[in-house]
Amino acid sequence: MAKVQTIKFRDFMDGTWNQPKKSELKKITDTLLKAGVMIPLAMATGTAYASAAESVSAAATQVVAGTTLQILAHALDPITQILVAISLPVASIVMIGGCFFFMFGQSDKAWTTIQNAGLGYILIQLSPLFIKVLEQVGKSI
Repeated sequence: MAKVQTIKFRDFMDGTWNQPKKSELKKITDTLLKAGVMIPLAMATGTAYASAAESVSAAATQVVAGTTLQILAHALDPITQILVAISLPVASIVMIGGCFFFMFGQSDKAWTTIQNAGLGYILIQLSPLFIKVLEQVGKSI
């Protein structure tokens, strides 16, 4: 007969019931940390210590820079998505307003309004593409 294990509902729902306990995790982490630090130190020569510290700081700088770029690149994504979503209704209303200018005899103003609404709609729809291009340019620099 199998042993019955009681699990709290909250632990079951967030998935922590099958993860190792903190004390077990600390023992494993300490063991791996000690082995990971001691093996390279045992194999290294006296001059390798400074270069190892420099490479760790350089790697940390690259990780922080990459994370910062990622956060900044996607900071305006919600605003961009909202603008893309409302651009069609707004452009439609502006174009209809341009058609009213035809009714009032101002055809030059009507064409200008309709063209500006169409161009604005296209640029707003392409703005996520522009942001991705700028992000790729930033990554390549």
